[in-house]
Amino acid sequence: MTSLPTYIDETDLHALVDGELDPDHRRRVEDHLLINPADAMLVETWRRQNAALRAAFEPIALETPPLSLRTAATRAATQTPGPIETGATHWGRPGATPRPRRIEDLRVRQRRQAMLISALLLVSGLALAGLAAFVFASGRSAAPPGPVVGAFTQGYVSRAGLTYATYTVDAHPVEFDAARRDELADRLKTRVGFSRIPDLSTLNLHLLGGRIVPGASGPAGFLIYERADGGRIGLYFERAVFAVAPPAPKGGFGVTAIEWRAADFAFVLVGPLPPDAMQEAAERAAAQVAAQVAAPTP
Repeated sequence: MTSLPTYIDETDLHALVDGELDPDHRRRVEDHLLINPADAMLVETWRRQNAALRAAFEPIALETPPLSLRTAATRAATQTPGPIETGATHWGRPGATPRPRRIEDLRVRQRRQAMLISALLLVSGLALAGLAAFVFASGRSAAPPGPVVGAFTQGYVSRAGLTYATYTVDAHPVEFDAARRDELADRLKTRVGFSRIPDLSTLNLHLLGGRIVPGASGPAGFLIYERADGGRIGLYFERAVFAVAPPAPKGGFGVTAIEWRAADFAFVLVGPLPPDAMQEAAERAAAQVAAQVAAPTP
């Protein structure tokens, strides 16, 4: 890992991942990440590990315990605690008798089974995380004239997909919420160079907020929109460095990515809505972006 300035250390990076920094401190840490790719990668790795652990164990934590366990827990809570049994033979204590070997063997087997189940759950979580990374990194992007559906690539669509997977499930997905729209626009204009925030409310997609995220060659913007049923889509944009002719459109894995170019920026709309709904939202956003290009805001 690269050496950190004296005012930012690894504790700050952990606090950023856990969402425990105030806005000013978080901004300083994010500025640090923009010029320290190794630390930015470390932060992204921690975030993906957290997401993998949540995916593996949260469903289990939310399960209702079986009646036998609830009954045993209630009985234990109402009984007076007795002496702690270690399972050892107390040779020097009068009247002490060895525990039946059969019971000890049963407890050993139970402990081994519990350890095996924990290991299998951990491996399953890591496998799910690897599959998610493969989904976002193994496809192709598409960007013919106008927005089109595309699969994920090692490019703008890939970074948009990873950003979407990282932040939309986070406890603090945005840096500026919709109530601070003007502050968000100023921040995007200063850091990214583009401040238009498309209005998709006529499509029942309401702005949740936005934030600055790392891009390939500098800061990128990421806006999150939410439907009434809780479904979220993200609009990722950064200054375009490469102009590559895209392949034919393709989608899959329940997530749609739509990419287009305007005003020297690459825009990617990504989310789990049906392709037709995503296409309509992308066209609406692209039209508003084009309007700003034709008549820039002061």
